[in-house]
Amino acid sequence: MYYAELSVAEPIDKLLGDWDLLEERVIKKLAAFKELNDQIIGVRRRLFENDAVIDPVKGKLPEGLELTPNGIVSTKYEMLTLTMTVGGTPHRVPNSFGYWHINDADEMYLTLPPPAPGENAYFLVIMGLLDESSNAGESWAQYCQICLTMLHERYYKSSQFGLEGHYKANLAAIREYNGDVCLRTCPECGHVNPLAYAWNTVKDTPEEAAARKEW
Repeated sequence: MYYAELSVAEPIDKLLGDWDLLEERVIKKLAAFKELNDQIIGVRRRLFENDAVIDPVKGKLPEGLELTPNGIVSTKYEMLTLTMTVGGTPHRVPNSFGYWHINDADEMYLTLPPPAPGENAYFLVIMGLLDESSNAGESWAQYCQICLTMLHERYYKSSQFGLEGHYKANLAAIREYNGDVCLRTCPECGHVNPLAYAWNTVKDTPEEAAARKEW
């Protein structure tokens, strides 16, 4: 797991019996992602201040980005507004994860107000659980910053291998890309693109930490 789980006495199924996903004991269990029935849910605590989103670890997060047929478009996460990234759409959040995530499942995002003014709000990520009998999954891709030519992609069958293997495979894809400057050099325009980086800052090498500040 990217974030170490904080233990509580009760099992997660018991904690979620009342569906209070915002209860502090439950949030600690959902810091990464958790499979719950037919969904995958993650809950983050972030400060929303003057239209800025501030992560307690990563600092200020820019707007989310999606790669569409019309180019890159930004997505703003606003309080009490449900937004969706349709399955198959490359997307990323600068300073949060340094790759384009392509999920076969739709991803929904909902920000809920903090329990009190000045406290961190709740940012929910909700995805449908993929059918285990399918080949569906997700991939981590890199596109040239200048001309958007695809440079690198690794696919992971999350429907079959689950969330646990996701993190190891994701980091392996990042290190493969970072380990070969030829992969980062665009064959179309020649631009040498910056290093990729993982969602979890703990996994950053010094060079990846520098790239996180760059893009």
